[in-house]
Amino acid sequence: MRKFIVTLLCYFVVISMSSAQVWLEVGPKASFGPSGYLNSVLANDSKHDYSLNLAYNFGGVVGLNIGDAHGFNFEALWGTYFQDIISHPTPDQTLRNVLEWEVLDFYTMYRFYPESGMYIEAGPKFTQIQKLSQREGVKELDVSGMYEDSYISAVLGVGAFLSGSKVLVIKSGLRFEYGVTDFVSAAGQENGYPLFKSGLSDLGKTTPFRVSFGIEISFGVGGLAQASCGRRGFLMGNQYR
Repeated sequence: MRKFIVTLLCYFVVISMSSAQVWLEVGPKASFGPSGYLNSVLANDSKHDYSLNLAYNFGGVVGLNIGDAHGFNFEALWGTYFQDIISHPTPDQTLRNVLEWEVLDFYTMYRFYPESGMYIEAGPKFTQIQKLSQREGVKELDVSGMYEDSYISAVLGVGAFLSGSKVLVIKSGLRFEYGVTDFVSAAGQENGYPLFKSGLSDLGKTTPFRVSFGIEISFGVGGLAQASCGRRGFLMGNQYR
């Protein structure tokens, strides 16, 4: 089934490129918004309180646009995510547990432009964890092998064009991301992570999430266009002739 979907997508791209203008955009991107992980067992336990944390990331974007209605965005963004949980093991005791992980996120997003000035997007995100640390209060915990080195998220988003010219286009968008693979490793689950002092026997699945607002600046660098003789050729710049 997976091979069929990939084959169908490749067929769609080839057919679209053969009959439509195709152009390439590159530029920087930055986004911010609440992030963390969701664990339903901890969320439903009265002794633990979640705290939403704002995360920022930045990087670069390569956009492949096909005609007026379709496009693909390939993004690499660096950032740091956080999750705070306040635990109350007894009425008189409070423990703050903080997980922090530095990441490199790779997005492959399909974009559909239903009308001028806006878009809808969907696709996967692959996250490679560069560094991870966890502390309880001021005590640093040894979490070697307790978390996965990477995870995958499903991403949905909407966006709009803020302004544009022959030189560049500024776009903004809202994204919703949710992990489809477990953030905690098998060893971590056996040792009670992500909160090993929770007092609960089974914490179940732990999935990263993120809601972000992003700004990207796209510079047109060239594309394929139909010439008067019927042949297609590569044109440098951001405007077709």
